[in-house]
Amino acid sequence: MKDNIQLIKFFLTSFYAKPKQPVIQVLLLIAFIYVATQYFVLTLIIYFIATPEEYLFYNILLSNGVTYILISFFAISVVFSQSDFAIFAHLPISAKRVVMSKIISGVALPMMVVSILSIPTFFILLIEFKLAVAVKSIAFLLIMNVLIVLFLLFLLSILNHYRSVFINTSVYLLVRMTLIFGIGISPILYFLIKNYHAISNVLAKLDTSTISSLSASISDFLDLGYRFAMQHSLVKTLLPLTTTKSLIYFILVFALCYLLFNATIKMIASKYYEHGLLVSRIEKTTKVWGRDIQSSLLNYLQREYWIIQSEPYFKMQAILGIILTPICTIIFLTLQTNILKAEWMINNESFLFVYMVLFMSCMNNISGTPYSREGKYYASSMTLPFDPQKIYMAKVMTSSCIGTISAVISYIIYMLFGRGDIITGLHLLITLLLVITYNLLSPLYDRRHPLLEWSNPSEAIKSNPTVLISLLYGLPLLIVVALLHFSLLTFNVSPAMTALIILVIVTLCTFTVIYKKFFEGKNMKGYVNN
Repeated sequence: MKDNIQLIKFFLTSFYAKPKQPVIQVLLLIAFIYVATQYFVLTLIIYFIATPEEYLFYNILLSNGVTYILISFFAISVVFSQSDFAIFAHLPISAKRVVMSKIISGVALPMMVVSILSIPTFFILLIEFKLAVAVKSIAFLLIMNVLIVLFLLFLLSILNHYRSVFINTSVYLLVRMTLIFGIGISPILYFLIKNYHAISNVLAKLDTSTISSLSASISDFLDLGYRFAMQHSLVKTLLPLTTTKSLIYFILVFALCYLLFNATIKMIASKYYEHGLLVSRIEKTTKVWGRDIQSSLLNYLQREYWIIQSEPYFKMQAILGIILTPICTIIFLTLQTNILKAEWMINNESFLFVYMVLFMSCMNNISGTPYSREGKYYASSMTLPFDPQKIYMAKVMTSSCIGTISAVISYIIYMLFGRGDIITGLHLLITLLLVITYNLLSPLYDRRHPLLEWSNPSEAIKSNPTVLISLLYGLPLLIVVALLHFSLLTFNVSPAMTALIILVIVTLCTFTVIYKKFFEGKNMKGYVNN
């Protein structure tokens, strides 16, 4: 048992290490306090608007949602990571013990966060119900969260078991991400599809003129969701915790958690050495320049591809950068078409869509941390006869390519919904030019101050202040263009003329930045050499 605790401590300190920079520590603390405050305010609003039964139901629902998001973001990178294989492969420790410790350590932080967020809920339940009901409710909430965590990990362990079937790691990560997102969004889609007309009626009666009328509208929506959930026998059976069957429910859920926990351990452990050797072999494969490539710039692009391929976490970030915007586009268009038919959204739909796609395509971790991601590869770029300008150009082209693919797919989806016209084509050009301009500006700070000393690839992004500082280089341009665009539309300039004006301004900005960063830099370099 003592050895297992040591293993758990090892994984906890390895994957959840405290950031070294005091600024990041303060930012993380502020972010957690902010999220906790928002969560408490939201639950408090539901408490005052809904009935006690509805409050209990929605509190469990919110807690489950937060758990799912945290486990998708934190635990998966711990449980299915192969970075520990080189350490434990030659030690007399069974794969099952290693995997068990990884699962426990991966689940520890998300469950700790959810437990802290549930403290105010306990006191609210204590006020509304008896002590026994409050304790029982919190215990039930936590064990349901554990069940959700283990159920997700079990499904992903099955996918991980057949990892060798996939062509490459990128395809596997894409399928895994799609599965996670599909499981998370399916209950929401099921609710929206089954209650489309009822939701439309509630939204049609939405009155925001006064606080009391808004509160009544929200209460109607909460009541709709509660009544829909109570129609399902499983939810109706589990929710009433005041019945004498509560102990049976706890025992059944606990038994199911135990089975899922053991099944997940066996599934992952059975392929631990096989997948570890596979990843180790790929990482140790010598990388050489392609002999059939004539252009030196393509060699630099190939180098960027290798850096992204070197870590699954970087590949996951690149895939996220491509698919997240199209997913949000589908959600935006679905809500706008079927549910949210607000007049101001209808009148400004094109404007909202353009800048939603633009901001989401630009602000990703790939564009802000291109030099920090190099880590051990950075030394070669400084000691070998590489052209710094071409390295910078390759990084800009890589992040711009990801943003461009994301934006183009989003616009294709937009046109498939019957929204396409000439103005849409102009908006696409504006978006692509701004994506390029943003990616020219965002790596500038990381270029001067890269974070290279990281043991876990997530530290190059999550614990890197460059991600925040890079926004200061490119974000103001996007905001100014968006405000100018909105101002022209406000002064009744036609959408076509507005798009043309913005396109001209953005084109000038893009070519100015390109000239400043490449051609002017080359001229200065030549002048110094002469």
